[in-house]
Amino acid sequence: MTLEIETPNLRLTVLSKHSAEMVLDFYNRNGDIFEKYEPLLGDDFYTVAHQKKLLDFEQQNILKLVMMRYWIFEKDNPNKVIGTVSYRNIVRPIYECCTIGYKMDRDYMNKGYCTEAIAHSLPVIARDYGVHRFEALILPDNAPSIHMVEKLGFKYEGLLHDKIVINGERLDHCMYAYLADN
Repeated sequence: MTLEIETPNLRLTVLSKHSAEMVLDFYNRNGDIFEKYEPLLGDDFYTVAHQKKLLDFEQQNILKLVMMRYWIFEKDNPNKVIGTVSYRNIVRPIYECCTIGYKMDRDYMNKGYCTEAIAHSLPVIARDYGVHRFEALILPDNAPSIHMVEKLGFKYEGLLHDKIVINGERLDHCMYAYLADN
């Protein structure tokens, strides 16, 4: 299990609950953007205590080999989270699949960092976890996200009706998939 990945511009790393303040700062800076694409968050989401619980929960699931979340940092700024890429619902052996999710800080969008993070972490997850199929669920009107996954080699597979509840409304999502051997 690879807990840190270096790319040309970035450091991707797993964080513990001791980094909750950095993670909270990331969400506080970008919550208005993320909430457009996320299910409803609890009232205590924007607290250090809640972020500690989430990071602890993620570490437990990483140890169970059912998820991996890398927090993204610029190489020259190890104290500011600028994004995250996660691989959830890892199912093996038969399905050998997972769901990918990602977020970038508003000030670091359109710089290629999210593409770089995913391009370098996909092969690591394929190797370490035996994942063959990576699935991305994207709202149909999220053109930047669709463009990015297509650039990475994800293929459109169809529209999933009423897939995820966001802000109290059940919304359709586009299904994109990437096969590790392509």
